Formats: sequence, C-alpha cells, structure tokens
Amino acid sequence: MASLVALLLWAGCQRLPDGDPERPDILLVSVDSLRADHLGAWGYERETSPNLDRLAASGQRYAHARSASPWTLPAHVTMLTGKWPTEHQVVEDVLALPPTTPMIQERLQAAGWATAGLTATTYVSGSFGFSRGFDRWNDGGVTERNNLQHSVRINTQVDEALTWADALPEGQPAFLFLHTYDVHYPYLPPPPWDARFDAPATPDQMRYRRYTWYLDNPLRPARLAAITAQYDESIAWVDSELGRLFREWDRPRRIIVTSDHGEELGERGSWGHGHVLTPEVLEIPLILAGEGIPRAVREERVGSIDVANTIAALAGLEGLGGDGLDLRDPIPARRFWEETSRFDSRRLGLLDGDTRLDLDLRSGGARLFDLTADPTERTDVGGQRLPEVSSMRRLLLSHLGTPWSLQSGELSTDGYVFQDGALVARPDPARPFGVWPPQAMVGVDGKGSARAGVSPGVPGSLWRNGRPPATTVDLGKEVREQLEALGYVQE
Repeated sequence: MASLVALLLWAGCQRLPDGDPERPDILLVSVDSLRADHLGAWGYERETSPNLDRLAASGQRYAHARSASPWTLPAHVTMLTGKWPTEHQVVEDVLALPPTTPMIQERLQAAGWATAGLTATTYVSGSFGFSRGFDRWNDGGVTERNNLQHSVRINTQVDEALTWADALPEGQPAFLFLHTYDVHYPYLPPPPWDARFDAPATPDQMRYRRYTWYLDNPLRPARLAAITAQYDESIAWVDSELGRLFREWDRPRRIIVTSDHGEELGERGSWGHGHVLTPEVLEIPLILAGEGIPRAVREERVGSIDVANTIAALAGLEGLGGDGLDLRDPIPARRFWEETSRFDSRRLGLLDGDTRLDLDLRSGGARLFDLTADPTERTDVGGQRLPEVSSMRRLLLSHLGTPWSLQSGELSTDGYVFQDGALVARPDPARPFGVWPPQAMVGVDGKGSARAGVSPGVPGSLWRNGRPPATTVDLGKEVREQLEALGYVQE
C-alpha cells in the first residue's frame, strides 16, 4: 500500500524540482550480485539489460572492472570509502567501520548536498556504519531473520527515491545511493518477469543449501540452466525499474551503476559467492554516464576502489585518499588487492598487470594465473613461474603489515591484540598489532607457537600494521542460528 501511495503521488508530478546545473546530482546504483558478463553491453546473448545497455552507450563503460571482495559487506565498504578490505578491515559480519574512517556520503553532506541512502540487506545497513552521512536513510528494517525474503524490492525503492527527490528545494544538489538485492538469490522476480526466460520458480525451488554441498552434489545441466534463467530474469526486472528511475529523474545528473560482486553459476562446480576470488565473482559492471561524460568504452583495469574518489571529483570535492582514482582520467596500470575471509575461506589475491596470485592462508598454498592467456583462470602456471609466485607472495603479505613473532613463549606486544573480534589490549596505539582476518582467534600453545584462525587450531599469521581496528558487532546466538539456516554461515 505504501508503494502504491508513493507511486500515485509521483504520478501527479510532471517533473522534479530544478537541480543545480553547476553541481549535477550524483546517483550511485549498486546491483547486488550482478555479473558483468550477463549484461548485453558486455556481450550477453539474452536481452537482460536494455536500459543499462543504453546508459552504457551514452557514457563510459569500463570493460574490466573488479570488486575487492566477493561478498556484500566488505565490497560496499570499499565502494564508499575507497579503501581496500585489508585497510578498512570490515571483512566479516562481526566487524563494522569505525567512525574515524570517512565515507563519501559524509563528504557530500558536509558540502551541502542532500543525501539519501536506500538499501535492501542487513549487510548494507546502519548496523555496520552505512547510515552515516545520509539525510534520509532506509534499509527497510531488514534483519538477518528476513534477509533473503526480498522484503525490500527495487520498485518500492525507485518510488521512494523519486518521492524524496520531488520534495527537494529548487537548486538543491542531491546524492542518491540505491542498493538493490533483487538479483541476489533467491532469484524470484515478480510476474511477468519471472517467466521471461523460463517457467516461474517457486521459493522452494530457489532454496539455497550451501556452497560445499553443491561441490559434492553438482547441479544437473537442466537445473543449472533453470537457475541461470531465473538469475537473468531478476536482472531484467531490476533493469526495467532502473530505466524508470533514469527516465523520471529529469534533473542534471551523473550516474554510476556497478555491483559489489558477481555470482558463480557452476563454473567451478558450485553456486554462490563469498568463498573464492575467481572472475565469476570479482568481475563487475561499471558504467559512468550523465552530464559532461563523453562516450567511450574504457579498456583500463578499474574497480570499486575508484567509486568514492570519482564521486568526490564529480562533486568538485577533495577525494578520500588511498588508491582510488577519478574514473574520468587516464588510468595507469596498478595493483589490485583482493580478500575473502567469509565462511573461513581466508583467501588473499593480488592482481598485478595481467598476472594474479591467489593465496590460501589456511593451507599456505598459492596459485598463479596469466590472465592474458587464461582470462577465466583455469590453469595454474605457478609451477612454471616459482620466482614470480615467491615475489608476489611477499608483496601480498607485506600489504597486511610486518610479520610478528613470539618471544619466550609469551604473546607480548606493544600494540593491538584481537581475540574473537574484540580488542583485548592496546598498550601503545602508536604501534598497532594486528591479526588477519581481524576477528581471528589469537593464542599461544605450550611450545611457544602462535596461532591465529577463526577456529582454534587453524594455522594463521600475525601482522603489525598502522591501521585503526574495525569496531565489533555482536549479532548474538539467535542471529547466528538464523544466519546458518539462511546459508550465510557455512562450513
């Protein structure tokens, strides 16, 4: 009913109040779980995205954009702060961004922009710090209990965004951050979109088990084809609503459309995201269009790390620092740091040029991929290029900080010590002591050896670095049980 009322109110408006031609509005749209290669502009054969394709053709499409993490929480923190996950440290759902780390919406709000944030998952909610800097904030009250029920749909978000913009004063520049969860599983778009490419699915058919279950029980070709069709139908549904948003937001504006991560659809024998750092989950769409943006297909390698500083530059403001660049500028070759600690996966990645190292912190194993010859990362060439593996491993670990060792069998330090995600000691803030992942267990056995891992006995490493720790979030036992039932806590 609320959505209908908002739609009727909007239908009575001929156009939005005039904006500021000197400071065009900025719309940042993040479509959760959207793979770049399932959009027409990236060559997909199904007609999933006519509106996004037109937007891409009107501005700049970045053919090679990457996320810094294959799941929602750390990827969106990177998007809005311009910091790598190893810098902001919000890599698990027991950690939140500290208030001292600036976010792009705070910069815009302080400069006089009206700001609105509309999100649709608990992992982009106020609980993790995302609401800071927004005049209007609505995460739909999504909790872990209903996180996969699609209680917030893209059509109601577009209604709310247009209603909010309609109430802005004349000449008021605006920043809208719209995050939609409708492409995230379960893939259940409304009619008629649910039958666009395949028979409509039921919630039971879309029930997700767990990543490791599908590794042991691979999806049969017919089932995988049905899942893919339903995923594509969800994209088409979101695309239609985004087309409505872009048509009716008739003010000077610049638009950035991207995603936090992709989705594995059987390429590695399973289904989902969060566990690995492969192209299916890290290669994302990135489009920049609107006032003053020339048409181009950009071939440089870019990523979600660039979004915050690009928004600052579009607004004529100082950037947030770090490695993020203005996407309108020529982009030099550079390194990309990748991370997932989700589900105890504990993987780090380094993309340097067209060579990517994938490091498994649990086993210490490393794989090397040559993206020029093998863009889908099917062949590990590390055995033929051992010196390169060794140098990239050192470089990757040095990004975390300086390794630490124990003395006399006791864990003593002049910096931070984390245990179970909690800061248990901080003798000297000038020389922090860190663990990766940040919420890892820290202990000392009877022989004077250190261990760090998300479960006792799992080998790990300790690093000293100069970064402030992420704050902690206590989800509680009941929430943990709900997350496990929903597939968010897995073996």
